[in-house]
Amino acid sequence: MRPEAADLLYCLAAAFLPPPAELTGRAWCHALAVDLDELGAELELDAAAAVRALRQMAATPAADEPWLVEFSRLFLVPPVAVTLNTGIYLEGGLGGASAQMMTQCYAAAGFAPREDFHDLPDHVAIQLEFVAVLLERAAGGDADAEAMAAEFVDGFVRHWVEPLRLACERAADRNRAASVYASLAAFTRAALDALV
Repeated sequence: MRPEAADLLYCLAAAFLPPPAELTGRAWCHALAVDLDELGAELELDAAAAVRALRQMAATPAADEPWLVEFSRLFLVPPVAVTLNTGIYLEGGLGGASAQMMTQCYAAAGFAPREDFHDLPDHVAIQLEFVAVLLERAAGGDADAEAMAAEFVDGFVRHWVEPLRLACERAADRNRAASVYASLAAFTRAALDALV
């Protein structure tokens, strides 16, 4: 396992977290496009569609606004257009069996969310960060970590990533950021298919 695989998953995890309040859409999109372009090339993954979506967003007048505003309109402000808590996609509700099983997986691997993370264990970002941690361990020679990453991705992530992409696509007519996140979800799926 190459260390760049973990870097890519850390990058994607961060993309699904609220951005710093002072960061404009242009700056956020540009930085992420550069990272995905570089990491995609290093890992021989096709990041072109995600990079293109980010660059298109960065070129719009709306990109001068704080990206947190766009993120909040899509994921946080009721009625929430798209949820980042994957229990909704996996079993139609929050705090169910899937979230409990994820918590058990985290504990078994000795993984705990950062202290500044204040959401449910089924949040997209925490799952991607967990897989990144496991891939990082695998790059260091831990064969059990690679197997655990594959099992977690097969058991959970592969089941919610396409519904997340579709939810973002459905919200695109009402929310400018939705098409960016749809592209990120599609790239996440492709990257995991290639790496895990």
